[in-house]
Amino acid sequence: MKVEIEESKLQTAYANACDGVKDFMESLFGKKVFEAAKPTLDDYKTIRTYEDACKALGEPIFEDPNNLPNHIIALMKLETISRALWGRNFQPKPDGEGSKVYWYPWFALWTKKEVEDMNPEQRGALLSAHADYGADAGFGSLFAAYRSSSASADIGFRLCQETEEKAKYFGQQFIELWAEYLKFNFTVGNRLK
Repeated sequence: MKVEIEESKLQTAYANACDGVKDFMESLFGKKVFEAAKPTLDDYKTIRTYEDACKALGEPIFEDPNNLPNHIIALMKLETISRALWGRNFQPKPDGEGSKVYWYPWFALWTKKEVEDMNPEQRGALLSAHADYGADAGFGSLFAAYRSSSASADIGFRLCQETEEKAKYFGQQFIELWAEYLKFNFTVGNRLK
């Protein structure tokens, strides 16, 4: 019988295992398999933490002397991670003609049941209405002006990636940081911890 295991999944299992299981896994596969690759701009999968992103970019880890709100710190960290995921040779530029596609890691932080259990004020914060000279907030926004209307989700270009695969990795690998950035007076469920 032959069993195939993806190296990244094996490393994840190892990282979450207790010492006895780690010893067993090392005896089966060898210690070298479990040595984490050094963060590099040449392989986005080596960027597994905010600290990895800083190391790959050669930047200091942000320390907040001003007690900024947590969601602002999370956004700053996500922007740093995004630049590291872009890699050494990719520099995204806004494309006014729309000939390039960029991907944004979009996901749901709440289950349907959690949304149903929210009070109206909490549920209302997930969607917002646009007011001129006001601000959009939440996951989607509606805007109506003059004769037409449109729906949009205003997002930051600096958090986009050039491939769907990278955007998915960005969203899944850093889900706790995304939750910290996107939440608005919500408690994120234990499944993210």
